[in-house]
Amino acid sequence: MRAYQAMRPARPGRGRRLRLAGAVLVEASLPACTGDNLFTGLGALSGLLGPEVEITAPQANLTLAVGGSVQVTANVSAPDGVTNVSFKGVFTGRSVAFTEIPFTLPVPQDTTVTRTLVPAGASTGTVRVIVTASDALGETGADTVTVSIN
Repeated sequence: MRAYQAMRPARPGRGRRLRLAGAVLVEASLPACTGDNLFTGLGALSGLLGPEVEITAPQANLTLAVGGSVQVTANVSAPDGVTNVSFKGVFTGRSVAFTEIPFTLPVPQDTTVTRTLVPAGASTGTVRVIVTASDALGETGADTVTVSIN
């Protein structure tokens, strides 16, 4: 059973109702729109979504030697600029593979950031390298790439 139900208007020009468990929560009547549709595509959500993060290196499925470090490069951007970036690596069992590197950018900006992750121990397995960015509004975005340690 759905928690809410949107009901279509009975006739053109009438309001739209949102119903929850039999009670009408909202009823609104909107005039016809004659302008551009500003709610098409992700551009309409700019400022509502967190920062964009794209890991450009290393490539997925890279194999590292036990005890080896990995250089990670990521492009980070946000409508108001990125303020904080964090790099880390975790094994699929969630234990730490690479020591986390958090840092704050001197001014909010879109940029490319490179850091070298060093191993937190001598283990083998599948590792998720994660880069997380946050903006001045506290919104976050992340990207991951999987590498192997053998």
